Amino acid sequence: MNRGLLSALTVLAMAAAAGPAAGSDPSALPAPAAPAPEHPSGEACEASRDCVAREGHGSVCVAGRCQAFFDRTDLLDIFHLKSKEAQKPEPWKLIPAIIPAIGYNPALGFLVGVVGTFGMYLGPPADTTMSSLNALVLLTTKSQLVVQMGSTLMTAGNDWELQGDWRFLLYNQETYGLGTSTSPLAYGVTINGWGSTEAIPGGQPMRFDLIRLREKVLRKVLGSHLYAGGSFLFDRYFGIVDESLDLSATVPVVTSHYAYSTLYGFDTSAYTTSGVAADVLYDSRDSSINPYAGLYAGLSLQVFPTWLGSSQASTYVGCDLRYYLGLSDDVPRNVLAFWVLASGVTSGHRPYLALPSVGWDAKGTTGRGYVQGRFRGTAEVYAEAEWRFRITDNGFLGGALFVNAETFSRPAVSLPAYGYSQAASDLFQVVRPAGGFGLRFLMNRESRTNVRLDFAWGVDSFAVYLGSGEVF
Repeated sequence: MNRGLLSALTVLAMAAAAGPAAGSDPSALPAPAAPAPEHPSGEACEASRDCVAREGHGSVCVAGRCQAFFDRTDLLDIFHLKSKEAQKPEPWKLIPAIIPAIGYNPALGFLVGVVGTFGMYLGPPADTTMSSLNALVLLTTKSQLVVQMGSTLMTAGNDWELQGDWRFLLYNQETYGLGTSTSPLAYGVTINGWGSTEAIPGGQPMRFDLIRLREKVLRKVLGSHLYAGGSFLFDRYFGIVDESLDLSATVPVVTSHYAYSTLYGFDTSAYTTSGVAADVLYDSRDSSINPYAGLYAGLSLQVFPTWLGSSQASTYVGCDLRYYLGLSDDVPRNVLAFWVLASGVTSGHRPYLALPSVGWDAKGTTGRGYVQGRFRGTAEVYAEAEWRFRITDNGFLGGALFVNAETFSRPAVSLPAYGYSQAASDLFQVVRPAGGFGLRFLMNRESRTNVRLDFAWGVDSFAVYLGSGEVF
């Protein structure tokens, strides 16, 4: 069994035990939103539905006036680290939410690190969505180093949207072949998408290093929420060691990585994808950290030519769709959230580790219930639905119920010299479902940043997830 995440979970348990507001009577707490007296009250209202009709979801009626919704208590309040009054965020003021990560599991060893989400308005809050940066540094006794930074930056008036995904990994991880037909069996723990599990029968341990530099630049066009632009995408996998591979054995041991790489002519020790993309995005979310409402729909057409450094030329398409439906005018954080991802190789070939895979999306959060890298293929369709809700009236403790499903395709791979053969598999031929529940501990109410703790089950699979910010 997994033991760990000791310091972070201890802090959260202490905070939850402190109750709705340390030293106060929960029944004495007034209504859902906390007043912000330094900002004059808005228009007169009789109910929150009046505010939603005029100002949109997230505006609530308090004492007969419309104002932005804030939960009443977060972790900083409980430990008396800031004013009890909710402060409407100011432009260019950093709003941090940082948690320590200390833990242990048998395959990963001891780990220590820091996980953080940072929010900031890069323009007037009235017409600018809060920007976000997610950062993670983890070091383990199994010689793993993970340094990751993901960002969504919204300039004044939301005129420009910039999305970044930068990573440096010294890593090891089991792979399990291509497609979704391989039988899953695992349990483990991850922090913000990174982690490992006990060895899985049929798993193929690998060591590899990765440098990832991806940056998307989008400009608002034709209205208030439509964007167009381009991306630069660079992944360099190197120092690859396929630990199960043994071609000199009496019966050669051929791994999925070796078979795929040999069939399509990739170096089995290192390879690169380097390319550019044309991107279109519709983004009406009210927050890039924790949306209460809105639609996010992106399409990316990617080209990876050899003259830009790719090991082989290929093209790729990706689609990302997210929708947030508010369920309560009075408590905007009660939300139904939906997420659909679809991506795949449209021509040429991509290296094995660069193929679509569970847990290797920008935030490393797809496929809760299965460990990172559990499923991989030449094309992927992924869908998830999550109900997010408040548990305590002061807003410190929330919850989530979620379900997801994934399917991957794979090509036929055959190496007759080694007696290796694997049949092709199409999308939707095998679908793997998963689901679970989680707790949300409000870290910073101004930026809506939660610390999340999720428990998820897949087919013969279980995993625990700790992270900062929402999954999507």
